[in-house]
Amino acid sequence: MKKIFALLLVFALVFSFAACAGKTQNDPAVPQATDGATEAPDVPTPENPVIRLATTTSVNDSGLLPYLLPTFEAKTGYKVEIASAGTGIAIGYAKSGDADLLLVHSKKQEEAFIEEGYASTERLSFMYNYFVIVGPEADPAGIKDLESAADCFKAIADSAAGFASRGDNSGTHNKETGIWEAAGIDPTGESWYASVGSGMGDTLNKANEMSVYTLTDKATYLSMKESLPNLVILKEEADDMKNTYSLLGVNPEAEAFAGAEVAINTEGAKALIDWLLSDEAAALIADYGKEEYGEQLFYLL
Repeated sequence: MKKIFALLLVFALVFSFAACAGKTQNDPAVPQATDGATEAPDVPTPENPVIRLATTTSVNDSGLLPYLLPTFEAKTGYKVEIASAGTGIAIGYAKSGDADLLLVHSKKQEEAFIEEGYASTERLSFMYNYFVIVGPEADPAGIKDLESAADCFKAIADSAAGFASRGDNSGTHNKETGIWEAAGIDPTGESWYASVGSGMGDTLNKANEMSVYTLTDKATYLSMKESLPNLVILKEEADDMKNTYSLLGVNPEAEAFAGAEVAINTEGAKALIDWLLSDEAAALIADYGKEEYGEQLFYLL
């Protein structure tokens, strides 16, 4: 009898352990394994969650903003709407109250924006890259070994080798105009000079089609390089080719806005400006381009 009782006790224990083991990870009574990972808590949505950023095509077409902004949005709950155009047009968006902040690269236009009372901040310059001159690998104007961008432009004009200009009042176009002035040349109306009147991507495509020279920011060229078989970098990192980017908040109290229905998201603009100037953003900017292009594309000031 004692043997039977002992045997029944063993069976009971076995069935008890089996029942416990039978509870799976889908069983709500069993705590779920996380392998050390935890979900990030939900980020509260800001009262005014949309930030309108007007910016130059280079920081967008190069892929920098699509690379940076998801981190900011996930961390803050804001959603950034990007209006990407030449600096002149981007500043025009801000002047009409259709942008909360600017990220542009034309010092003269930025200073005028501040002087006219449209800015809620000073000119916050925080990163730079370099303009480069690209053109046919054969380099018919012989610019590759020249010292400055102005020397290169003069050689292009002297050889009438062909040049495609953005012609869109952008920061890049203004930089190009300044280089022509430094070279003592006005290319307007010359048969070898084509004004595209469009963004950097379109201008690079046109220069590639015509196999002519053009001025571009390096990041946009590298992001499009595979589709530009007729263009190579012939001149880069000359002293007169530095390309500085600045942030400017838009002033909701600007005199030009008086009587107009303008709603500037000042709080959202400040949040984005603060983040872009943060150590977290700096680390991301410094790393951008290394994996895909084998080199850093933007540098911190």
